[in-house]
Amino acid sequence: MKQYRKKILIIMGCLSLLVLLNGAYPLYRYLTHDRYKVWSLEVEPAAYEFIGDRQGLVISWKYVNHSNEQEANEEPLEYTSAIYGKRYLSTESKRLIHRYDDNRFDLKNLSWGEYWKIQVYDTSQDDLPRKEYDLLKAVADYDVSYFPVSSTYINFVTYNGQEYRKVVLQKTGGHDRKEVLLNMETGKLEDVPEELGVALENRYTYLFNRYTSLKNYYYNDDFIDNTTCLNLSQSVIDQSSDWRLREEYPAAYDLMTKKKGELYFLTNDTDVKLLSDIYSLLIPKDRDLFDNLTVYGEVTKDGKDHVVHSYDEFISVLKPKEELLNVS
Repeated sequence: MKQYRKKILIIMGCLSLLVLLNGAYPLYRYLTHDRYKVWSLEVEPAAYEFIGDRQGLVISWKYVNHSNEQEANEEPLEYTSAIYGKRYLSTESKRLIHRYDDNRFDLKNLSWGEYWKIQVYDTSQDDLPRKEYDLLKAVADYDVSYFPVSSTYINFVTYNGQEYRKVVLQKTGGHDRKEVLLNMETGKLEDVPEELGVALENRYTYLFNRYTSLKNYYYNDDFIDNTTCLNLSQSVIDQSSDWRLREEYPAAYDLMTKKKGELYFLTNDTDVKLLSDIYSLLIPKDRDLFDNLTVYGEVTKDGKDHVVHSYDEFISVLKPKEELLNVS
């Protein structure tokens, strides 16, 4: 009888443990994942290479492998959300319980586990030293009655030699929004200077692969042009075996063609010479970038297509930098 009772107790104990575990996992998921309406994992460079005289930087990204984020792994990934300038390059990671447009988001009443971090890398140094800023704290220090909203329209801004990441704020409990600037050197929020008017991207880096005949060389349905960085599709990679990049910067070439590397143009303005130097690496080594290059009318002074044969000819027909910013 005692043995029978002991077996019953063991079975009941096992069932109770099973019920407890069955309930604990949903609770764990709720506390660590499911209650967050917005979240993105932190990334970091898996490998990187400079090209030219620090004119460009190729980075292959990977997730930071936090133990509580099983989705993270060591495989290279396509990361197209970096905001960067000549010196600083920034990424972000976040976990939020409110969606971007939910005005119940209140920085004075954050929930456990919420965060929005900005990681900033210094590209002026070989080892890319990293700093991390707490965006929610930066907003609270600026004006606690606001909260940061969607990063969809975030872009790079430069002013007086400083490099910024635009941040959009919204009033808690309201709908009023405003744009401010995160100084990537200090991590502080600043008002948009009156001289700027609006915090728009004030450089133009996709000149060659969108408004010259090189567009046909690079274009295909899955080519990704992220406006300020370059990511190559497989069909472009397939025709890259004779590129000058492969010969002069083989490690950078491998990152771009084998490890989903992104190419970043390290400039704060529309530096046509820098762009031409980099794109000269992304064509067959026996070819000149300006050999019968067609420049489309959208970016020429007279609005007509021009065929050029040298850098000087190219510059002579190109609109001034200020006017290029108005090209859509």
